[in-house]
Amino acid sequence: METPGSPPPPDLTGYFLIAETDLQDPNFFRAVVLLVDHNEEGAFGLVINRESEVVTGDVLDNLERSPAGSLKVYVGGPVQQNYIFVLHSGIPRRYHSDHALEPCRGVFFEPSFQHILDYMASEDYLALSEGDRPQVRVFAGYSGWGPGQLEAELEDDSWFIHPASADLAFQAHATEGWKKVLSQKGSFYRIVAQTGFKPSLN
Repeated sequence: METPGSPPPPDLTGYFLIAETDLQDPNFFRAVVLLVDHNEEGAFGLVINRESEVVTGDVLDNLERSPAGSLKVYVGGPVQQNYIFVLHSGIPRRYHSDHALEPCRGVFFEPSFQHILDYMASEDYLALSEGDRPQVRVFAGYSGWGPGQLEAELEDDSWFIHPASADLAFQAHATEGWKKVLSQKGSFYRIVAQTGFKPSLN
């Protein structure tokens, strides 16, 4: 188990940021952010547990006949919410854009929604049974930090961190994500997840 207060790794790509109990920013209250990229220039991530009431067909044109039109839209963060990003659990490489990334094993970031549309319209996708099709999550907007900004927030104890995993990134009940991801960190954190309060270590 990670020791509370221990310093984070310098590169948090492929980690979850889990909002601390005292983080009251409405954009990140009880949020779980998958960090897709983190370096000296800043950090980029997607909130994975903010499921909206709309589907892609509600916000994008010409999806009436596409299986992609029924995908739920998640709020990836407060930045550029008119942009669409995708996380998926693995589609054939020939459908990946040049900018696709794999921040952690079994979780792929795709900034080009058109590549996902092409895949979901293909026989490679349609020939699969529903249970064999890869997970696809669509996000409006993203979460971003400038140089040193995330590091400062970590020093201020705004976030817990935990290595990301595909099962948690694509969990069925996304709204329970904060409790579920935090509970994975161990007994101390399970108490925090269930109570919403951080016990004193003194």
